[in-house]
Amino acid sequence: MNFPQSVNKQDIKRIAKILRDSGYSYEQSRYLIKEARKEIGLKPLKRRRGSVDRLNREELEALLEVAYRRSGVSGLMIRTLLETGSRVGAFCDFRAEHFSYVDREIRVLDKGNKYRDIPILKSLANELKLHLKERRTGYVFPSPRGKSYTPRRIQQIVKELAREANIIKNVYPHLLRHTIAQYLVDRGMPEHLLQKFLGHESPRTTQIYYEPSRMLVKKAFEEAMNKDPFI
Repeated sequence: MNFPQSVNKQDIKRIAKILRDSGYSYEQSRYLIKEARKEIGLKPLKRRRGSVDRLNREELEALLEVAYRRSGVSGLMIRTLLETGSRVGAFCDFRAEHFSYVDREIRVLDKGNKYRDIPILKSLANELKLHLKERRTGYVFPSPRGKSYTPRRIQQIVKELAREANIIKNVYPHLLRHTIAQYLVDRGMPEHLLQKFLGHESPRTTQIYYEPSRMLVKKAFEEAMNKDPFI
């Protein structure tokens, strides 16, 4: 692991010892560190608009390849999480009775306990139908105990697969949501329809994806240069 130059490894060990000796849980530790930052006035840097992290095509292909190599279900989980652009909590609650093969949609219970329908590709609908077989109720992706996965467990699975795929950047479920959102924008999806697809209440949340992306800048550059070659 690469540490920022300003971080002392000994300080990390001291903080870890305090947390361990005091018996703090993960959530308690996160709260404690958050409050400590507030106590000394540390604030996160504001992310510039248009700098949304996402996976590039090579990284995405590597992630899916590793997931499907692990198992068909693992691959389908990652593909579904990606192509639906769903929040991880909603993904965990996907239910068989809310999947329509005919309409090629999945109904999800999203923020504010509101239902919305997410369109899916025919190929994904076919794969989900084969996965569910004759099952018409219950979670689409039940845990080994037959219950729903927790968001924390899905985060762990995604990170495990990313490590196996040798992806250097930090990969987490919401990164897949950013990835599909930017993919749709780059291919011309109108802003108001992307807002509907992602379930954003405010259009301002969606607008971040409409800042000029590297792909669009590159395309415009090549088109301009090809019209009148520079050299």
